[in-house]
Amino acid sequence: MPRRLIALTALALLSAMPAHASGGISCTADDRASKFTIGSPIGRSTGGAFFQFEGTLELRAANVAEDFRKVSFIKEHLTQSWFDARDLKMHVHFEREGEPHGTIDLTVEARGNADAGTWRGRYVLSIGETVDGEFRSRRITGRVACSVEG
Repeated sequence: MPRRLIALTALALLSAMPAHASGGISCTADDRASKFTIGSPIGRSTGGAFFQFEGTLELRAANVAEDFRKVSFIKEHLTQSWFDARDLKMHVHFEREGEPHGTIDLTVEARGNADAGTWRGRYVLSIGETVDGEFRSRRITGRVACSVEG
């Protein structure tokens, strides 16, 4: 009888604990070349699916087209994502509508663990633009901090 009581008590305690089926991710960078915030609610039970991804990017680097100075990202721009117990990776791809052709690719990679308040890593920002009929690209790199909840 005591064994059954212990099992029932343990089951009752486990069912009273909150289930972490969802949470959120937010990554930010703020340096001389760029400032951005990207993030999304995530579902843990769905393999870390990113829901309602969004973000903003402000390019501070010299010689950037005016329409690339401030860009907003939506879910369709998140082309790849990976999230597990220690690694977070996101790739965002944005294309200019119309001419001249231009692209922005932002890759974020951060590491942490469940006990870490902030996950730290690096970002790579690739800016590609057609100038005088020739497609040119350049890279900007920097540090990124991410908060992971849930």
